[in-house]
Amino acid sequence: MKLIIAAVALAWVVARPMFAPDACQLLSAQDASQLAGFAVTRAEHSGGINCRYNKPGGPMSFDGVEITVRQEASADAAHARFPRWVVPVPPLPKDMTATPVTGVGDEATITHTPAAVGISGIYFRRGAVLVKIGVHPPPSDAAMTAAGKTAVSRL
Repeated sequence: MKLIIAAVALAWVVARPMFAPDACQLLSAQDASQLAGFAVTRAEHSGGINCRYNKPGGPMSFDGVEITVRQEASADAAHARFPRWVVPVPPLPKDMTATPVTGVGDEATITHTPAAVGISGIYFRRGAVLVKIGVHPPPSDAAMTAAGKTAVSRL
């Protein structure tokens, strides 16, 4: 009987679907405000794999912070996907920079677009979870690294 119970429990663990953590749990509105450099509030309908914090003025304001998470089947699968997570359509555009960062998860990269676009982000992987934190207007690399470390600590 114990063997049957153990087999059923193991089958449940192996067969259960994998869910990405809720993106809004990785950075609070206070954390996002600190990253953005101005007060932001959580956008309506944020949660699940995508979380948006907007500058006062509502969802029509592009200023703010957006967090996206993706759960892969394994750390190896997430590692294999990581380059495309950072740059979905290679090669890296000539006017965009991507700089590897240490100390944030298992691997991390900070990106910057041209000033006219003004979007920066930190992309990282911890185990089988991939996370993107995009910010407009761009904060410092140190601020993005700190936000990445905060998010990693909540995975």
